[in-house]
Amino acid sequence: MKSIALSICFLLSFCNYLSAEEVKSLMAKPGKLLFDDQGEAKRGKGVKLSKINENWNVRANMGIWEKKDGFYQSSWKPGIGHTPVMAYLSNFKNVIIEVTFRYNEMKEDWHTHCFRIALDNRKLYTGHILSAWANPNNDFIEKGFLLQHISKNKDKSIIADILFDKQAIKYEVGKWHTAILEVVDNKALFHMDGNLAYTESDRINVEKSHFSLTLGKTLHDVKRVRVWDAKLKSNWQDTKKEILSKRVDFKAQPHTYKKPVKK
Repeated sequence: MKSIALSICFLLSFCNYLSAEEVKSLMAKPGKLLFDDQGEAKRGKGVKLSKINENWNVRANMGIWEKKDGFYQSSWKPGIGHTPVMAYLSNFKNVIIEVTFRYNEMKEDWHTHCFRIALDNRKLYTGHILSAWANPNNDFIEKGFLLQHISKNKDKSIIADILFDKQAIKYEVGKWHTAILEVVDNKALFHMDGNLAYTESDRINVEKSHFSLTLGKTLHDVKRVRVWDAKLKSNWQDTKKEILSKRVDFKAQPHTYKKPVKK
């Protein structure tokens, strides 16, 4: 029995090691694999909360979600409220979040492409500790590959709205993209198929209670979400300059975007 238990522990450790080795992180070193969501837990209309494991839960009760063969597909219709959101709930601080997804074709004049990972702690304030946007054309915020912080009072009045980084975005419709958000203490690095955004701010160096994925109004597919505990790579200071040279220099600034008024 003891040998069987040791073998099981070895296999579990080996699987976590392989999962960590697969992630293409640039700044953060992956530690324990916190979960690997490939759609087994139910979500969507009528499902308030589903357990992924003993520490993490998932829900998707905004927008329309449908289980397909190997992925979940989100959609939206005028008049149903907020665009699709899938949320993962647990307490964490430093993580690597990897999401495999794709934008599908826009066929209606109200269709939009949008992908966002938002880190939250509603005990601290309303809003988002950090929003990482891969936004081709949703007019809720500027187009581009963005990092943003927004905190609000309970009455929704804004405490701070800061655009940490703004880069141009390259993407393909119908292609599976892998977006990776790395957050370690006051540092955040967001990258996806050559797109890259970065910031350093004490505003993100806090505990988080959940993160969410926000999609646009046309069909979007989410195939896999993996999350690891993380710490800073020992050689980050040596590789930082070269890695960040791929982005255009941008200084954090107050966010003043106003949604266009449709005529």
